[in-house]
Order: sequence, then C-alpha cells, then structure tokens
Amino acid sequence: MRNIVVALLFFLTALPAAGASFDHSYRLWNSDLKQFNEGGYIHYGAWQRNRDRLERYIAAMQAVSLPEISAWSASQRLAFWINAHNALVVSRLLDVYPNVRDLRKKRWLIAGQDLTITDIRDKILRGSESRVFLLSDVMGQDTSMAAGSDLRILFAINEGSNASPPLAGTAYTADRLSAQLDRQVRATLANLSFLRIEPKLKIFHVAGFFRTFQRDFKQYQGNSLMFGRSSGGDKGLLRFIFPYLGKPMQQVLLAKQTVRWRVDYRMSPHSLNGGE
Repeated sequence: MRNIVVALLFFLTALPAAGASFDHSYRLWNSDLKQFNEGGYIHYGAWQRNRDRLERYIAAMQAVSLPEISAWSASQRLAFWINAHNALVVSRLLDVYPNVRDLRKKRWLIAGQDLTITDIRDKILRGSESRVFLLSDVMGQDTSMAAGSDLRILFAINEGSNASPPLAGTAYTADRLSAQLDRQVRATLANLSFLRIEPKLKIFHVAGFFRTFQRDFKQYQGNSLMFGRSSGGDKGLLRFIFPYLGKPMQQVLLAKQTVRWRVDYRMSPHSLNGGE
C-alpha cells in the first residue's frame, strides 16, 4: 500500500502545472518577429527562406488541447488566439509569396478544432464562440479580457495587408496584454492613414479598417454624453477613439461636443505589408 501511495505522489508531482507545457513567453514567435518584422514592414522573402522557428511554433500551438486551454487564465487564452491568428496569416503568406492569393480557405487543427483564419478572427476573437474558446465555465474573478467586449483586440489582428493595423513587433503575452493592446491602438491611431481629424470641417477621416468592424464599434457606449448628435452608427467609434487622442485634440473636441461630427470612411489599398 505504501508503495502505491509513493508512486501516486510521484506521478502527481511529475505532472506539469496548467499551461506549463506550452511556452507562454512565445520565444519562437518573438524571435521571428524581431528578425523579420521591421516596424510593421514584413520581410516575407527572408522569412520564407527561414521558416523553421515559425513551423515549430505552429506545431506547438497545434499540440495544445482544448482541456489544456480551459485551464489557462483568460489573458493567456486571449494572447494565445491573437498570436495564433497572426502567425497563421504569416504562414499562409509564406506559402504563396510573392503571389498573394486567398489566405482564408486553408484549415488548421488547433485545440482539437478544424479552423480557418477567419474562424479564429470572427468566431473566437470577435463572435459567438468566444466563450467556448476564451472563457471557461467557471471563471471566478478572471473575466478581465473577455473577447467581444474589448475592441482593442481588433487592433492586434493583422491581415497581412497595409489596410489592417501593423503586425506588432513582439508577441502578445498574458502578463503584459492590456498594456500591449493599448500601445497597439495608440500606434494605429497615430498613423494618418488610419485617422485624420479636421476640426473646422467637423470630419473624422478613418481607414476602411473601421468600416470592416463597424458593427463592433457601433455597440461601444463609452461616454454617452460625447458625440451625441453624430449619426448612430458612428457614435461608438468616435467615443472609442476619443480617449486615445492627445490632450490638445481632446480639448478641441470637448469644446465641440455638441456639434454633429461626420465620419468619412476611406477605402484603404489592400497591398501586401512587406516584401523581400
């Protein structure tokens, strides 16, 4: 009996902690981002000739089971799926580079699920299945990074195109996730190709990216007193953008908060966000 107890104790202590078998520091993905991502310009040619780390990272990602993911924190799950989406976009582009074709038909088996890149973006990170993949049945107090309620996630999703926010230079990790998402939103909104405001004309010129996710931004409430006279579909977007603006622009907008602002959605060219 004593031998059985000793053996059982040895077995239990040898088990890895929840999530320990997966590298949540994303060492392989980080190394690739540092080598091939130059401020959002992706060196696909060089990356295509050096795919070993990326393939090892994707293999590790595919080896994770849904029960294992369910034992992780919400922030760990969210970081996992954002990085998964972006890595698979890169992988698919490397498959076809220099010709750019439809990236979203290929399917991957991840967490025991047969998924496309679109499934990860729209069903997991944005949509109806986010609770299944990102939130366990009993979350306790760990509900801080629920998908579908945090619009910053949209800015972390890279589509391999200049029409989408740039690919971040480091992997998203649970311990820094909120700060990383904030930084990504600010960097995107500081880019004039994504946002330009003309206070005298009362116009926000925004990239086509915001029209793609117009339904998501429409649901955002924020400060319900801001932009009250703007059209219903644009209020959420303007209220989301406001806190990320510099103080001088915020002061200008506050002085004109009773004005009806117009949003000009510009079509962005879907050119590849990199080259050799």
